[in-house]
Amino acid sequence: MKRRSYFLLAALLGTLASGAQAAPPAEIPADLSAILPPRQTVQQTLENLPALRTARLQQDMAAASRQKLESGSHEWVLRTGQTRRTEATGQSLKDQEIALERPVRWFGKAGKDAAIGEKQVSLAQLAYADTWHEAGRTLLSDWFDTLRASVYRQKLEEQLELSRQLRQLTEKRVRAGDAAQIELVQADTELQRLAAQWQQAQMREEQQMQLFSASYPGLQPVPLQTLPAPLPAGLSQNAWIDLIMDDNHELELAEEEAALSRMQASRIASDAMPDPTIGIRVSRERDGQERLLGISISIPLSGSGRTADSSMAQVRARISAEKHSLTRMKVLRDAQRVTREAGHLYTIWQSQQQVQQQSQAQAATMMRAYQLGEAAFSDTLQTRRMALESSLTAATAQLDALQAHARLELDAHRLWTVD
Repeated sequence: MKRRSYFLLAALLGTLASGAQAAPPAEIPADLSAILPPRQTVQQTLENLPALRTARLQQDMAAASRQKLESGSHEWVLRTGQTRRTEATGQSLKDQEIALERPVRWFGKAGKDAAIGEKQVSLAQLAYADTWHEAGRTLLSDWFDTLRASVYRQKLEEQLELSRQLRQLTEKRVRAGDAAQIELVQADTELQRLAAQWQQAQMREEQQMQLFSASYPGLQPVPLQTLPAPLPAGLSQNAWIDLIMDDNHELELAEEEAALSRMQASRIASDAMPDPTIGIRVSRERDGQERLLGISISIPLSGSGRTADSSMAQVRARISAEKHSLTRMKVLRDAQRVTREAGHLYTIWQSQQQVQQQSQAQAATMMRAYQLGEAAFSDTLQTRRMALESSLTAATAQLDALQAHARLELDAHRLWTVD
């Protein structure tokens, strides 16, 4: 059956962490290439989403934090003072002093701070990539919701046209005296029922299109003449799972967070040895009769507060490690679910295609039989309704299979990646 008014599917991206060399984009499967928009269109649409703009700002913040850590929180302190000395003889003299002091990081603390800054930048880059991928998943889901609304309206439109043909045929038979008047009433009722359903479907399609356009203003749907037949996944389930697990932003992000927590715990533990403050002092005493030049070193005495800070940091590091383990389990479960769904939905679509073809053939045969007066109107109408139901079910199964394939390619990062 001819299909009309289908739109291009917007699908998304997996991404590599910034700074890593990007792999060449994988070839898009034939069933998806016909409905996927150009890579540049997808990239521009995602880049302009508020979530991605926020993630870019987080990268800028991480770069500023790295500069802060590299320079350290210690600052130079200038001290100056003047005193008046009164001797027993009654002579009054002035003493003046200037000191320049600054705490310094020792025992490798500066290197640890710089490494933490670099890790924060890497973490922000992974967070951006993960946000991009999640935005792609959402876009994929929203697009198929819009596509389903269009397909549902299209199927009802096709059945509405067939219902008009049945009504015209019934009217001719009633005029010829070959059918009862009640059959024409039933045909009118069926036509009105389908017309009402079509109007509702058209309204839902318009609402979905408006919502999609408001969410993704840079992505415009383009009509297609046919909806491509889904293709099998091509790889085994275990192979797909390995692809998803080997390059997964969510898992990499959890790994980096755990690593950052360990580094921060190590850095806080090093504060058990406080930073010394080193200073240079210059003074003039007795109105300049005596001049002094010296250095000073002060070291805070470590207390229980530093030990508590170190203990809390160690606990946070263990929490991050447990979170990483939980994330790995979640990613594995999601990968298994996505791969199973892709295989099952493809099989379901094949079955529904066969049912649809059989139902359409039965409906066409029944229509010819009714035209020749060899079938009852009620049987013809019932067969037509079953054909409509099978057509909607098959179209839904086809869209489900296409979406599952696109989601599988997306999670495996075989579709577009971030430049």
